[in-house]
Amino acid sequence: MKILTFVKQVPDVNSIGFDPKTNRIIREGVPLMMNSFDKKAVEEALRLKEKYGAETVVASLGPPSALAVVNEAMRMGIDKGYLISDPRFGGSDTLATSKILSKFASDINPDIILMGKYSLDGETSQVPPEVAVMLSYHFKSSVSKIELNGREAIIEHENEMGLFSMKITLPALFSVSEKINKARPIKSEAPDFSSRIERVDSSKLKIQMTGTEMSPTVVAGTRNMENNRICEMLENGPDLFSRIAIILRESGTSKEEKRKIVKPYISDNRETILGIALDDSVISQEIASRITSLADSHGLNPVMIGNIDPKDLVGMPTALYYHISSPDLNASLKGIYDFILGNRPAYVIFPSTTRGREIAGTIAGRLNLGLTADCIDLEIKDGRLIQYKPSFGGSIIASIYSRTKPEMATVRPGMFRSGLTAEGFPVKELLVEGYQQEEITSSSEFPESFLPLRNSRVVLGIGRGASDKATIEKVLKLADLTSASVGASRPVVDMGLIPRQQQIGLTGYSISPEVYIAIGISGMSNHVVGLRYSKKVIAVNRDPKAPIFNFADYGVVMDANSFLDGIISAVESRIRPGKTLNQ
Repeated sequence: MKILTFVKQVPDVNSIGFDPKTNRIIREGVPLMMNSFDKKAVEEALRLKEKYGAETVVASLGPPSALAVVNEAMRMGIDKGYLISDPRFGGSDTLATSKILSKFASDINPDIILMGKYSLDGETSQVPPEVAVMLSYHFKSSVSKIELNGREAIIEHENEMGLFSMKITLPALFSVSEKINKARPIKSEAPDFSSRIERVDSSKLKIQMTGTEMSPTVVAGTRNMENNRICEMLENGPDLFSRIAIILRESGTSKEEKRKIVKPYISDNRETILGIALDDSVISQEIASRITSLADSHGLNPVMIGNIDPKDLVGMPTALYYHISSPDLNASLKGIYDFILGNRPAYVIFPSTTRGREIAGTIAGRLNLGLTADCIDLEIKDGRLIQYKPSFGGSIIASIYSRTKPEMATVRPGMFRSGLTAEGFPVKELLVEGYQQEEITSSSEFPESFLPLRNSRVVLGIGRGASDKATIEKVLKLADLTSASVGASRPVVDMGLIPRQQQIGLTGYSISPEVYIAIGISGMSNHVVGLRYSKKVIAVNRDPKAPIFNFADYGVVMDANSFLDGIISAVESRIRPGKTLNQ
């Protein structure tokens, strides 16, 4: 048994600067470290080695300074280390990186490859599925548990729908989630292994092309994601809770009037913009609305394809919907892949969900296509799809286009306003055959008491200042009254008080509700990057100097329990019996 772990050296995203005069990222003097998800992959390799016996290998693709993270992994206990470094590899995007890593891995020939689910500087989640498909390895992302039984791995996989236990045949590549383990500290007596790390360059890998030549995506520009919020501190008086209740009612929980969109149609001699409807009808409606708007402006045919029952997509603005009846991920993958291969759309837009990223990355790897992850906006200029992607924890926005067709992107949920058509849309059923069905042995849905973050117009965020069980019960009561979802900062999730799929921030989810109420949250940068796209932010903290007020529209200086008691009373006084605030 041989286990290969890929690690990446990343800058501390909290220390990244931006020069507005040159529109360039300032990297000088920024501390470098091992990507935190990759450190958990290293730890898991060591645990598998200790439990089952295995040879462990670590490798990093990067500049000479990346030697430090390989050395760190070896000091943790990894047997052998490689630094893949060559100036020719500079400028590599995710596809080029995947080509380099897969060539290295093919020479190593491991049974298992472990990677973090994404790197904190890029947040794409694209390299793991692309490497897997280039190696013809089985793949699963967001893995929180691995056990081995001969040539079979029994894993736990987490996505937006729940937790799934699955059987995966080796060889396989797994990207691990932050939930999988807690990485061990390095023992003080662990020696330095720098001299034992083997260097690998382009000549050893027999790669002739440069990173730039292998990269289909191009960064056209970058800009700083500025915080333009100015916090209005609300006085603790008799009208405080009434005012907040009104904000909730009018902005957060009122039913949004959907835009009325004229039903689009198919026209000959037009290129197609394809949207992916996968698992979630709300996100699918958002994608359909955006691609229909782009189609109307640029003379395209807006078409959707996916696994959602057409009855759950009533009013979706599309000229045609191709329905894949099977819920199996591999059925959707094959159906979408075959459609792209056979119909050659100009643009393809996927949801930036766990399963959406798996499919998008796999297709990009198979077809050698550019792919941009987690976009917050899309435009078409001169026939190119301009994709706006946050990076470095959301502090920088890059505009990217692809040199390959179709141009592909995954888009962050909640970024596009949904529209509806009064008429229905034509449906074509797709029969997908010749795929290997995923072997799911068990599954558990997340607790119904927690509405998904991605679909909520109001989100209540819990920090350490509101993390005792009695206070959380009050938050859940307020959520029930206001039809809100409940999220949390990472420390609260790590304490096991709130499910991990409700975590907001750099290592959790980004949200874009109408109203976000941060209750007892200090406002550390790892959390606030996840709420940048909230329409209104109300911060509640007993410390008037808490950083969260710098990222809020309204501030309340008060302890969590007093606030919750007051706002619950105010909301209840405005609710008719048997209703919620927005009914």
